[in-house]
Amino acid sequence: MTQNSIAISSGDLLLYWTGIVIALGVAAWFAMSLALYTSDRGKASAMWLYMPIATVLSVLFARAVHWYCHSEQYTSFTSAITDYSSGGFCLPGVLLALMVAAVLVRLLCFTDSIGRLLDAVAPGACIGIALFRLSAIFNTTCRSTILITDPAYQSLPIGSAVTSSGGNVEYRFATFFVQFLLMLALAVLMVGLFAARRRKSVKRGFRRGHIFALFLTFYCAMEVVLDSTRNDSSFFPWNGFVSIVQIFSAVSMLTVFILYSVNSVKANGLRYWHWICWVLFAAAIGGAGFYEYWVQRHGNLYLYCYSVMSVCCIAICVLVYVMYLTVCERPRWAAAPAPENLPKPEENAQ
Repeated sequence: MTQNSIAISSGDLLLYWTGIVIALGVAAWFAMSLALYTSDRGKASAMWLYMPIATVLSVLFARAVHWYCHSEQYTSFTSAITDYSSGGFCLPGVLLALMVAAVLVRLLCFTDSIGRLLDAVAPGACIGIALFRLSAIFNTTCRSTILITDPAYQSLPIGSAVTSSGGNVEYRFATFFVQFLLMLALAVLMVGLFAARRRKSVKRGFRRGHIFALFLTFYCAMEVVLDSTRNDSSFFPWNGFVSIVQIFSAVSMLTVFILYSVNSVKANGLRYWHWICWVLFAAAIGGAGFYEYWVQRHGNLYLYCYSVMSVCCIAICVLVYVMYLTVCERPRWAAAPAPENLPKPEENAQ
């Protein structure tokens, strides 16, 4: 498949493969979210209202964030949100739009629970983002700082051919295609957690929204590492060191962990294992930050640095999930005594 490939050409009408794959991503996102939401006793009308609002807000918010970080690419903010023939988007704007859209749907009384709505949206978001990233193989947006010189790895899923500014073809780490594969795996995990959540209740604290909180944690952990491999990351105007995606991801993971920690202490009291989890979380998020600094100073050590960063981010996900489990009630089948341990009728008679 060539770069910027045209899928359909009819007169002045040109449809690119990139746009088609993105449209399929939105459709798959909606279909999965609708199926999960209605299976959880939600009204289909809420999801039919939610998705158009979320889609419009996602485009506007993602574009606004990109304009803020790359204002030199636009003549004005108005042109940035009205002319989409050039420029780009930032995914943190999409995640913000998802939450704002859920609040609007709740205010319009189409749903009785923002958390229930977001829980159904999370697995669909995995599918949608996966296809959004897959669209990058049809154009030149899949750019990475990691140059692959070994011919054995100069093909998908590891390597991707990119035309340099000098017109030469070079092979770089296929960041977006790797994320496509990881998001598919995350979609399977989220569907499994969505099904398991219906068999659990929580001791204290919020009753819905756990799947979205876990999705946000897992997705952000992935972005901390993968966004570091890109050469076109977006930064705040006052900061050129840590990308806006990494900052958003770190804040999101920390927020979810604090939320579960507070609910866990309320439900169980302050225990020694809370301190252990808190120390390990601080070490993991600190380690990820340190090796992000180290890889920017020593690019030739990228394999070592990204391996350690990945381990740190996996540890963050595990600790958040452990803290989530501490606020869950034991399922009834686990709390009930096994049939063979029940007293026999003759024993009761005695």
